[in-house]
Amino acid sequence: LHEISHIETIMDGIQNLRQQLVEKKNKIIGSINSHERLRSVMWRLPTEILSQICISCLPEDKYLQLTSRLAPLLLTRICR
Repeated sequence: LHEISHIETIMDGIQNLRQQLVEKKNKIIGSINSHERLRSVMWRLPTEILSQICISCLPEDKYLQLTSRLAPLLLTRICR
């Protein structure tokens, strides 16, 4: 009987973990869907506006560092 109780406790823990993972997956899917909508909005902007956004991101006082973590290259990761 003790062994059965122990197994049931483990199974309850697994079921709780599964529920947490399902909730986390649903949050991620919701985030992906939100970003997809944002991406489609960005593509509807005229090229002139997108160009101005990129130009506005350029540093005024130093040379451009080519890294994907800084604008304007950072924007390419958002707008794809």
